Amino acid sequence: MPLKSPCLCRCPGRQRRSTWSIVLLAALALLLQIPTAPALEAQGITLDEGTFTLYLDGREVGTETFAIRRSGEGPQAQIIATAEIQMEVPEGRLDLRPALQAAGADMEVSAYQIRISGHMQEEIYVTLGDRRFRTSVRSERGEQEREYRATPGTVLLDTGVAHQYFFISARMGTSGGSVPILIPREGVQYDLQVSVVGTERIQIGGTSLDARHLRLEGRGETRDLWVDGEYRILRLEHPAEGYVAERQSLP
Repeated sequence: MPLKSPCLCRCPGRQRRSTWSIVLLAALALLLQIPTAPALEAQGITLDEGTFTLYLDGREVGTETFAIRRSGEGPQAQIIATAEIQMEVPEGRLDLRPALQAAGADMEVSAYQIRISGHMQEEIYVTLGDRRFRTSVRSERGEQEREYRATPGTVLLDTGVAHQYFFISARMGTSGGSVPILIPREGVQYDLQVSVVGTERIQIGGTSLDARHLRLEGRGETRDLWVDGEYRILRLEHPAEGYVAERQSLP
């Protein structure tokens, strides 16, 4: 559950707001460099990249083109995950541009932003500090700021973003367990119970392959995830949302 804290716009002290704004601007400056950072790609390795076809209620609605890259090793590792998501939903066109930074061998989230445009306009920023995630949501309705507990091992999974499930798959490996998650667009935080259903034969891009089937359960909802031997996402189903993301071709 989110920690109860007043919106900073109502706080009497200007110093706290100024400090928080500086933190946000620093995180934004860092994340804005991610899509155009060839040095990262040259020095590091690509953990995964590709394109998902997206479906809502059985209808193809768009694509998600993404890349997850790492530079450094062990505690010094820096992981950057970015995507361009385009969808045609009943309300109109929707474009999402998420960018996530994680660090260390456990790939702990350190900063995140998502820019949403099209039929709605919204920007969300997440930073980590003092064992809390601080979020700022800016939209046509104004600005809202909140705090959440930074439980160790928290994975950020945003609504309508498939590639971020890589961090669940990599965290779990070949076993199951409990994973705390944060969903910035929904403003919620809870635990997912992850279980390994087994190995199944599926088709990706017209090619059959064996995939590990993971089931994620939490808050009364179930998600099904199929991954390969390197934890890369092949297919994601979220029945409660009518949402499916399927890779267009093999990694």
